[in-house]
Parts: sequence; C-alpha cells; structure tokens
Amino acid sequence: MKARWTALALLLSGCRTVETRPVPGAPPPVLRVGARTRAWEVRHGAERLGQVVLFQERGLARDCVYVVRNAWNQDLGLIDGLGRAYRYVPHLDEPTWVGSGTIALGAERILGAADCTLVELETALAGAFEPPAIAAEQVPVDEPLAPVARPSNAPMADDGLPQSR
Repeated sequence: MKARWTALALLLSGCRTVETRPVPGAPPPVLRVGARTRAWEVRHGAERLGQVVLFQERGLARDCVYVVRNAWNQDLGLIDGLGRAYRYVPHLDEPTWVGSGTIALGAERILGAADCTLVELETALAGAFEPPAIAAEQVPVDEPLAPVARPSNAPMADDGLPQSR
C-alpha cells in the first residue's frame, strides 16, 4: 500500500514546463535614409511641369529613388533605381505602377505629360521653395540618368526622403 501512495505522490508532484514561442510573421521593416544629391526640372517647352529629385543611400543603382514632384513641390510618384515608375493614387495604400524605362519617361507618365525635357538644376541642395538656378546642360528624354555619389563635404538639406502621404 505504501508503494501505491509513493507512486501516486511521484505522479502528482511531476514538473510542469511552459514553452513560449514567437508567432511567425513579417520581419520588422528596415529604415533606410537617402541623401538628396541631384535634381532636374521637368519642362514642356517653356512651361515648368515639375521636378525630379534623386535620393541616394550609398550611390548604387538599387539604393537610389527618384521622387517626382509637381510644380507645387507635391510628391506625385517615384521611380526606383531600376527604372520602374509608380504614381501615388488617392485613397490607395500602395502606389500604382505606370511603366518602366528611363527617368524622363517615368516622369512623363507620372505627371501625365508628353514630350518633356529634363533640365538639371545647378544645385540639388537648394531650398524646396526658393527658385534654384538652371544649368545650361539638358538631359535627353531617352537617356537614362546615372546615379552620382554625393560629395562627402556636401551639406544635407533634407533629413532623407520626405513623407509622400
């Protein structure tokens, strides 16, 4: 009888272990900040339609984003380093793909214009609301823009990419 009580006591006094596991899900987003390096004015004849601003993280093609703005400096879309153009659409969480190609072609599609010319601004670090000086050099519409590394001594005008929505 004593052996029964001992066996019952051993069964009831056993250890209990609780294991907690994290729920699998998406990894946390990685924050990437790009520096404003170059800017172009989008023109149709003498009319200024908007602006294209290049933001780069490390100077690589995949690390750059071209933000397309209208004449009032409102972000309308973006072009990634691979030439894919996306336009922001009101009431949608994600931008809509409008095409792939050169930066000028993407800016045309985002702005809804045709036969545009990109004119590189003398300095990309000019303020957003002050009119920057225009360089004499014009970039052809069908030529892709190559990313240029920001000089190490250039001041940062922005704190990175602006919020678009």
